[in-house]
Amino acid sequence: MKKQTRITLALGIGFGLAMLSMALTIYFGYVHAYSNGGNAKDVYLFGLKIYRLTLEGNNYTGASLGVNMGIVCAIYMGIVLFLEEIIHKLRTL
Repeated sequence: MKKQTRITLALGIGFGLAMLSMALTIYFGYVHAYSNGGNAKDVYLFGLKIYRLTLEGNNYTGASLGVNMGIVCAIYMGIVLFLEEIIHKLRTL
């Protein structure tokens, strides 16, 4: 497989994993907010605040913190790219 294709595929997988983990984290944040109550709840992933839930009436509304979500995506993409390069180097030995 060409290097550019491998890198693009690894970055895409990292991005997909980041989106999946953030979606699950935000979902469980909503579950926790509705079960415990409170006026506001912050959702964290790896110590970074990625989402803020605020109570408006009977429902929670969310606001994303884009910079921190971008950092989480970059971390996932970097890890997957690093692992892909290690696997590729080991296969070519």
